[in-house]
Amino acid sequence: MSTSTQKLIRCLTLLLLGTACAGAAEWKPGKNLEFIVPTGPGSGVDSTARTVQSIFQSAKLIEQAITTTNKPGGSYGIAMNYLGQHNGDAHKLMVQTSTPLTAAIQGQLKLDYFEFTPIVNLISEPIAFVVAANSPLKTARDMAAKLKADPESLSIALSAARGNAFHIAAALVARSASVDVRKLKIVVFNASSEGVAAAAGGHVDVMAATPATVMPLVQAGKVRIIGIASDTRLAGAAASVPTLKDQGIDVVFDIPRGFIAPRGLSADQVRYWDGVFAALVKSPEWKQAVAKNRWVESYRNSAEFGKELRRQYGILKDVLTELEMVK
Repeated sequence: MSTSTQKLIRCLTLLLLGTACAGAAEWKPGKNLEFIVPTGPGSGVDSTARTVQSIFQSAKLIEQAITTTNKPGGSYGIAMNYLGQHNGDAHKLMVQTSTPLTAAIQGQLKLDYFEFTPIVNLISEPIAFVVAANSPLKTARDMAAKLKADPESLSIALSAARGNAFHIAAALVARSASVDVRKLKIVVFNASSEGVAAAAGGHVDVMAATPATVMPLVQAGKVRIIGIASDTRLAGAAASVPTLKDQGIDVVFDIPRGFIAPRGLSADQVRYWDGVFAALVKSPEWKQAVAKNRWVESYRNSAEFGKELRRQYGILKDVLTELEMVK
């Protein structure tokens, strides 16, 4: 009797006994899906979730209905506590950024972040350093030199909390110039739009923000981008802006965005999501969304994403320790 025939008989026997047979059927959603957004409506994180939801359904990549639910607060703690109540349930995904990693490092997250299931990283939003149109700072090199001469000589604005990705990007630039990052003059705004407006008016010297946030004022001639912390130059209207690396500053740091799932997902459940997200990033609708939102594609499947999260955690912990923000 052949091996394949033996396997078939074994599977049929298990099915007759009411036991699932490995490989007999791949997992698929059996009920409606929920995307959990750990920020309020209208944020970039919210926009990502709703864009993915729309494409999944318009391109018919997923048959089930999808609901997007906002659960802001607690440095993603509220959303993650909710996700933590649904172990093994692959019908629920939460949008992931660097925020819960920094929260975990700073002792703000009471859950073990790495027990959750990494699903996919989709995009990254590079961090841009912005100055007023008439600022004497012409390049990121000027910014680094000024900080080296006096770490408190420049006010650096960001939203919405110290220790976040924007703060860390500024600290990495300062570190590249051998500056004591604890001495940086950080000004925190509730929203990036407020900080960019302050930079345009000359009320702060530099603003760290995502390109999508600042491009309207860049195109209006109100502010200039002096450097972007990305590996390569951006496309479109920001194509002429040099990266930090172009200017001899070896800093690449961005805000990743993807999805994680509850603890305890099976290999079949992870394979399902790997498949649908791989189809998503190949779709023309997704390509259009990336271009429209000035995102940078940074697709990683579950296994790759899990390794990347560990790498990011190490970088974040290193800088936050230097900033004396680790408890």
